[in-house]
Amino acid sequence: MSNTWKVVLVTAGLLGGGAWLLIRSAPARVEVGTRAPDFAATNLATGKPATLRADYRGTVTLVNVWATYCIPCREEMPAMDSLYHALGARGFRIAAVSVDRAPAEVVRKFVRDYHISFDVLYDPSGDTEQRYQTTGVPESFLVDKGGHIVRIAQRAAPWNSPENHRLIEQLLAAPAD
Repeated sequence: MSNTWKVVLVTAGLLGGGAWLLIRSAPARVEVGTRAPDFAATNLATGKPATLRADYRGTVTLVNVWATYCIPCREEMPAMDSLYHALGARGFRIAAVSVDRAPAEVVRKFVRDYHISFDVLYDPSGDTEQRYQTTGVPESFLVDKGGHIVRIAQRAAPWNSPENHRLIEQLLAAPAD
């Protein structure tokens, strides 16, 4: 075998191995049916760290990625709060992760002004956005008791609609995986 062919074969092998490593190390695509990525943020009510795995394990949880400057987020919050009031006593949780780069006090003021009663978390690092592969705000991920994503909503969603009530009630009634 000539040296040229040896170089071609070695180069092809290296390129193939590099492509395989890139594919293996790429984060799993976040989509319906996949396990919801864990995240870490600060719970604004307690000042303590919160994670999906530790604080919401075994619950039906709406993970909402949002920001105070986002007009659709402002429009969506009252429907989410209404949904939480209707189903929170049955175990439904909301983890609204603010990705504002502004100080936490800006987010706290928003929570007070909008009378939000569900969990508001603060992640100015952008880590949650990266883990969930969001394309903007708001973006929401409905997670079942087993930690799997069952619905993704890009942009504001009618979370207090009869359809969403039914879906969440079904998830609450289902046994944990």
